[in-house]
Amino acid sequence: MRKVLYLGWIGFNNLGDEWMWEMFRAMADAHLNEEEYQIIPSLPQVEWKKVDQYDTIVLGGGSLIIPGYVDLVHDALELGKTIIIWGSGHDRLHKWEQSAEGLLVPDAVNESIQYRQKLKAVMEHSAYCGVRGPWTVNYMDSLGALPEHISISGDSAMLMNALVPVSAPARTDQSQYRTIGINWGTSYNRIYGGNEERVEDALAEAGRSLLALGYRLHLYSVWGPDQEALARLYRKLGHDDHVTFDPNVYTAADYVELLSGFEATINFKLHANLLSAAANVPFVCIGYRFKSFDLMHGLDLADWIIASDDEQLAHKLTEKVQAAAAWREGYISKLDAGRQTAYQSLVTPFRERLF
Repeated sequence: MRKVLYLGWIGFNNLGDEWMWEMFRAMADAHLNEEEYQIIPSLPQVEWKKVDQYDTIVLGGGSLIIPGYVDLVHDALELGKTIIIWGSGHDRLHKWEQSAEGLLVPDAVNESIQYRQKLKAVMEHSAYCGVRGPWTVNYMDSLGALPEHISISGDSAMLMNALVPVSAPARTDQSQYRTIGINWGTSYNRIYGGNEERVEDALAEAGRSLLALGYRLHLYSVWGPDQEALARLYRKLGHDDHVTFDPNVYTAADYVELLSGFEATINFKLHANLLSAAANVPFVCIGYRFKSFDLMHGLDLADWIIASDDEQLAHKLTEKVQAAAAWREGYISKLDAGRQTAYQSLVTPFRERLF
């Protein structure tokens, strides 16, 4: 029996990371014979750093193409282990720059020669290499570590609709009851602009504008430590009767059921956007880190992300979320294409028995 280690930041009740692991496990259950493969997640109680104990190492969903994880996978490669890159991405706080064509692209980053060499070896010798988005591809290319067999798989959370049936409730009459979901939380100021209070104030301003336009607001978080920030935002909105404060953390499927009744959402955390995607609800992404742009550009939804340090954040959020809701059919079409791409790419190592 082959032992397959799934590497991810799991076991810490972070919805996005747990969700991506669930998608890998569901894919494994559907395609891998349990008598031939033992799937082991990198939970805190597991000796996952002792890579010599495993036959296959899967660099899973999340921003894992960074020093530390790459070093560990390189150790496994040198031991002759099979390597799978399954929807991983890169993340950092480096700013972007404007290309000659006027497009936003990530700026160059300096990494050590040793890390560049390890990254190149890991990527070139992986049995399958599917990464989250084009900004991750650009990052690897800038380091001379881009393998020929790379594909943009998208985020593995996009598999939910393909693997787990999602039953959406009947939509309410939007002329009587229009709700905008707002996700807020904290990244401990490790965001573009370095000032979450400013972003929170902009969200409050946008929220007041939406209330004046007749919308209801539903404030929600996706991680336990987000609750304090969400409560502050609620207070800044004045405890309006048309604002729902929802600090609970649900399962991904329960979030999707909740969001399915909304007209659109504004999201801070990366996987809050993907919950909205799973619910087929248009969304506007607050681009607070590299990974946000990686995701949205990969989904061909770059028009619907606003940087967290944008000087007109409040105004743009107000305008964009209404525009996204109005473009519902086109938005869902983009999401359908993203789901198809994710499934066809991420199922590849399973169909081709690369483990």
